[in-house]
Amino acid sequence: MNDDESMVSNEQSSPPPDPLSTEQRLIVNKRLTLNLLIQGSATHAYWAAHHLVADELNQLNPILLPTYEHMMLRARLGYWVGGIPMIMGSPIKFWKRIVETGHEFGFHPFFVRHGYDLAQQTRKDVKRRCKEAELSTNGVQNEVESTKLYFEIIEVEAPHLNELENLAKKVCCEVYGIDESLLYGQLTSQPRFGAIREPTTDEGRMILQCMAGWSAVVRKDGKLTVKAKATFWPLLIHELVKGTVELICLHGMSDFDDDQFKVAMDHTEFIEFEVPMLQIGGTFFQKFLAALPRKIPLAECIMHTAKLDPLELEKFAFYLIESPNRATDMIRIAAEGN
Repeated sequence: MNDDESMVSNEQSSPPPDPLSTEQRLIVNKRLTLNLLIQGSATHAYWAAHHLVADELNQLNPILLPTYEHMMLRARLGYWVGGIPMIMGSPIKFWKRIVETGHEFGFHPFFVRHGYDLAQQTRKDVKRRCKEAELSTNGVQNEVESTKLYFEIIEVEAPHLNELENLAKKVCCEVYGIDESLLYGQLTSQPRFGAIREPTTDEGRMILQCMAGWSAVVRKDGKLTVKAKATFWPLLIHELVKGTVELICLHGMSDFDDDQFKVAMDHTEFIEFEVPMLQIGGTFFQKFLAALPRKIPLAECIMHTAKLDPLELEKFAFYLIESPNRATDMIRIAAEGN
């Protein structure tokens, strides 16, 4: 190979420059990290919230709790086998190729270093739990069983919609300390509402058609409120918590000017990003919970996290995985400074 050929080869193998400026990249990466926190909190609520109101659910119908438990495992497995991977591609391959040129999260240092490991950890945990529950991890069978469970839940919930909507708001209020008057939650067969950022890919358009829950922060009577709709109760909890944590995280974007806010949203708010965020978000949020100072309320911890500047937030995310005690100290110091 001559010198000219060597130069061409090196140019082809070098990564492309970041299309964003350094300042823009920091803002975009901060929003991506906050989105992981938001989706992780919602995922955690989806799996765990029914335990907080187990007695009330049993009073409505004792079938609800075990059916929800079964559905939780099936739904969690569905992000790793079956229809969603058929649409979006292998999740493990998605996270493994993050070091390759052109990856969606390739300019986000935390995802590059820890995304694949979090994905592997989550996948193994899901399969372990399914094995313990004697559930098949076959994708086709999981889709069939999930569909059957979904319609069973819809039928059992039908006589109790108002009570379940109130229970969903009660859980969200208890966990995040939000005023119930700021929450609107509805169980409905038509959950889609508001202006939607339309997907630009075939995968995104197909995922959009599969979505059974929606949430948004909306202004009502001069106040920011959370509006959520979903087709069944655990998903309503998911959407209410997602909207609530989004509302809290807005504290961390309050100092963005209009142009910065637009850049952040234009480069992060894609439905195609929700699937990988949901795949690893629950595990990330568990590590977040484990690192929190015990005497500081959860919502306050999230607010202080969201208000960290972009580089400090990046450092905090690394600490959650690599040095949890330091993450704890960062939140404690932030709380003491306010």
